[in-house]
Amino acid sequence: MSSPASALKLENVLYEKKGPIAYVTINRPKVLNALNAKTISELRSAFRRRRDDSEVRGVVFTGAGDKSFAAGADNRRNGQRYAAHGGTENTSGQALTDLIENLGKPVIAAVNGFALVVAVETVDG
Repeated sequence: MSSPASALKLENVLYEKKGPIAYVTINRPKVLNALNAKTISELRSAFRRRRDDSEVRGVVFTGAGDKSFAAGADNRRNGQRYAAHGGTENTSGQALTDLIENLGKPVIAAVNGFALVVAVETVDG
């Protein structure tokens, strides 16, 4: 299935298609491209659209600005740290990772600056 539109308009993610190459950019440079639920959802939409676009042969994935590719999980909401929603966003983040891994097309990460991951450990008992 091919998409006639060359641009996908999202709030926290930029998408551009130039010929057979798609460019997906996390666009939150003021917070070092930290990933919140909305950004993860938009990334999933952009990558799903690219997966289903037969004209796209590969994807370049990057972060806006020159300081950070991605600062990991955005663990602030309205200026306060939060933990209650972490599990949901971790699941969404894992679904995004699975989508990228199984896209069926090459994905090149153009890492500019920091690329941080936040590990979450659960303890039973």
